[in-house]
Amino acid sequence: MKQASGHHSPRRDAQSAIHPDYVAPLMAAATVTHSGAQATGQGTRLPRPSPSAAAPVERSSPPNEVVVITVNAQQILTHSRARLREVAKAVRHRPAAADGNYYAPDVVMVNEVSAMDLEKLRDDFNDLFSSNSYSIFGATSDDAKSKFLVNQTTMGARSFRTWPDVCVPDVRYQLIDVRELQSDIDVTIGGVHIRADYTGKGGRSCKNQNVLEARKQLAAAETGVLIIGDFNRRAMVVQRECDPEETSGEESWYTDMTSLSSVDNRTYIDSVRYCRRAEDSTMWHEWTHEQKDLSTLCDGTVGHRRNRIDYIFASESLQPLEAHADHPGWARADEPGAIGCTPTPDCKYADHRFVWARVGLGPRE
Repeated sequence: MKQASGHHSPRRDAQSAIHPDYVAPLMAAATVTHSGAQATGQGTRLPRPSPSAAAPVERSSPPNEVVVITVNAQQILTHSRARLREVAKAVRHRPAAADGNYYAPDVVMVNEVSAMDLEKLRDDFNDLFSSNSYSIFGATSDDAKSKFLVNQTTMGARSFRTWPDVCVPDVRYQLIDVRELQSDIDVTIGGVHIRADYTGKGGRSCKNQNVLEARKQLAAAETGVLIIGDFNRRAMVVQRECDPEETSGEESWYTDMTSLSSVDNRTYIDSVRYCRRAEDSTMWHEWTHEQKDLSTLCDGTVGHRRNRIDYIFASESLQPLEAHADHPGWARADEPGAIGCTPTPDCKYADHRFVWARVGLGPRE
């Protein structure tokens, strides 16, 4: 099978798969830039309801591909164990891929969870997935705003490190290096949760500075690179309700994230938009956040604004094959503010909807 340049490793390390009980044996290879404690791996499974019979048949992703999910679980300010469990259920009941198969995620990056929340979410995943098994990998301290679950059935954990927000140094983001075990191809994934607003030094430019810093932190990777997470900003200068197909012009941060840069001599593509445009299909349903409060929208109506602010960006050495927001997920497609799932209200697992992508570990054709 065709392999991406610079991705192939001649020999799989003995410890390339995640240890089933504890992640510490892998830490010798990790570069850690802060003193946060490391989390345990698989842990003890707790009794949970069995997955619904309606859940699609579970498969592992094919060789030379990874399935990646980014989700803001909204657990820090409004904690709910019931809602957290619904995150795993929503992922397990995600619609099948375009080829008719349901592929279990290989990497899940989670924003707005504590280390304890992440352990519980891992247990929920392991209760709902039967032939794929998930472990925590990377930093889990409170300052790490992006935390990772890795499917140890399909992926080997290699190393991780964190870096600080340019304008708020006590906030840290994280990258992990993992290996797709069937093809021995490595991929580097950076997770961020960039603030909606910055005050003080830097101000509005902090978002631009941080996307460039994320690219800089991953610039040395000799693998395909994904930068994923909650960027807390729409891509376009005009709001979604007045620009449903995202044609009005890019926000400057988005241009800094995607265009060729001297920071890393790479370009990145927005996986969801790339796949929608390739299929000549609408962007209307790809929003990822719904505001709780009513506001006056760009078209003059009053409603709950929906924005696309969570992204999976892929470097040019990767091939996004399919990417979507969780649609309809917990929402009613044409009734903003309403919950369209059961059991209410907890099935609305957050004010965000997760984003998933199936990515080929080779260059775009």
